[in-house]
Amino acid sequence: MNVMKKVEDNYENETICIRFCGSCPSYPGVKGELLFCARGKSTSPNQKSGCNCGLCDIWNKYDLDDFYYCIK
Repeated sequence: MNVMKKVEDNYENETICIRFCGSCPSYPGVKGELLFCARGKSTSPNQKSGCNCGLCDIWNKYDLDDFYYCIK
């Protein structure tokens, strides 16, 4: 059974996140908002326009299986 680990909200993960969320077509671009898989969805309304979650090193490191963390 594959158990999803909780994503740590730390500087290392935020640095990784910048590379993937920052270039994501669905990224809302709100200053200071990143690492949605650890912190929750964005405060800014946005729509599904493509997702980089499955490419992200954090997504793989923590065995995540969902997408669009910035939206839901």
